Amino acid sequence: MAYIPVLFVFIPIMAGLILYIFKHPKVSLIVFLAQLSMVVLFVLYVRHLTLHPQDALLVFGGWDAKFAISFYHDVTSLSFVGLAIFMWLFILMYTFKTNRKESKYLFFLMFLQGVFMGLLQTNDLFNLFVFLELTAVLVTILIVYRKTGTSFRAGIYYLLLNTVGAMFFLIGVILIYYSYGTINIQMIRADIALLSDTRVIKLAFVFMIAGISVKAAIFPVFTWLPRAHGVAQSSISALLSGLIVKGALYMFIRINNHMFADAAYNMQEVFFWLGLVTALIGVFFAISQKDLKQILAYHTISQVGIVMMGLASTHGLSIFGGFLHVFNHALFKGLLFLAAGVIIKTYGSKKVSDVRGVFKTMPWTALLLIVGMLSIAGAPLFNGFVSKTAVKYAFQDDMLKMVLFAIVNLGTITSFIKFSQILFGPKKALTIKGDVLQHLGMTLMALSCLAIGLFHVPLGTWLYPSIDLGGQTLTYIRWYDPMNILEFLIYAGIGYLFYTTVINKDYWPTRKLRDMVITFENANYLFIVYILVLAFFVMI
Repeated sequence: MAYIPVLFVFIPIMAGLILYIFKHPKVSLIVFLAQLSMVVLFVLYVRHLTLHPQDALLVFGGWDAKFAISFYHDVTSLSFVGLAIFMWLFILMYTFKTNRKESKYLFFLMFLQGVFMGLLQTNDLFNLFVFLELTAVLVTILIVYRKTGTSFRAGIYYLLLNTVGAMFFLIGVILIYYSYGTINIQMIRADIALLSDTRVIKLAFVFMIAGISVKAAIFPVFTWLPRAHGVAQSSISALLSGLIVKGALYMFIRINNHMFADAAYNMQEVFFWLGLVTALIGVFFAISQKDLKQILAYHTISQVGIVMMGLASTHGLSIFGGFLHVFNHALFKGLLFLAAGVIIKTYGSKKVSDVRGVFKTMPWTALLLIVGMLSIAGAPLFNGFVSKTAVKYAFQDDMLKMVLFAIVNLGTITSFIKFSQILFGPKKALTIKGDVLQHLGMTLMALSCLAIGLFHVPLGTWLYPSIDLGGQTLTYIRWYDPMNILEFLIYAGIGYLFYTTVINKDYWPTRKLRDMVITFENANYLFIVYILVLAFFVMI
């Protein structure tokens, strides 16, 4: 039982190798056998850790833990592992019929899952870097898989920018090893206060957070994300937004909230404002877009900002809200990308203006899309409402922060009112190929959005019985509260007016924002500025 974590890495990679070797459509069913096996193993392992918590640390080779390769599990890592297993299952259900004969595609997809599982479980900083780099390479292959000029450019842009970030992360790891003589995360966490005031450790913190920020698409180093989403298959976009970016947020939690928890750098306020600016920038860019996938891509940036705001809080409920929003966003954004992919394939266009009558033409897909839109907009009854309400709890008495957070919510609602125009209009005479498995995966994601929105109290109590909510309880969040419903309806009304009177007119600022292009050279300049700003606040 103690070695089950190794199987989380081994099973998907072996399944991918079998696919690559035998290259037969029937053999491709092994991807589902792999996912179901990991679901069973995950349940067994969680049960095992409940009875034997001492097995949370798995050291390989009998070496001293200070130098050995090791895996470590706590509530955070187990939650992310569970999310990864189920999201991969949903995405495979979506893409299986289209790509079951593409053995290379499925090989890279499964190989990526194994590497990603390693990233979520490793307990040493160097292997964290290795898994980070392998993830970047495999994602690049999946982005450029269509072998078009635009996909190659976007893939290389993604790879180079993420490699720059990874190199700075590695420099931070080297500085940590130089100072503490180990790269074991748990050991460093225990001793972090001993040297945290030195410039070397402060610089290591800055470099590691900066490197992670690139992968997480935090302002101003987010420029790779909309490029990659624009050319990747919808299943890969869902994977990028729903999991790969979340892997970087997992690393942020591991490094900032865990390893450097006792360093006393007092960066909470800095990270809060960084998250808020990221959310605002993402919303502004999203509103200006006319491409369905670009709207969703920029909203990934916006939602990452909301997660940062929660994780940077000092209140338990808001921290939990940021943590929960990672999972909620994976579900509703994955659902939105997959539903948009079905619509784009059916209509043959990604432009909002070219797609009309989805509700009459594809009613079930339209219904799933509505669930995703209401979830990301924070409508009561859906999962986005739960995590957003928890996030804003910590600053409910700060008028400026509340106003800016309201602008983020208003911008989100406005852009999805724009997005929702595709639902209306006459039925189109289009050829629609039914795919039960594809829609089953999306339906399960939609039901998950509803389940968390409706049953967040029993689910939260059951999954996280010892979570510290700062003296508050999850019953504070009530979707059925008339004031919460009224607040959302007011936002929706204002958003509709703003869309019809301003955004729909497509004024010069909107066009300018939509046409803005940040070159790779300028992206690196922004990265350097970002490092300097972080260093300033850490060093003072």
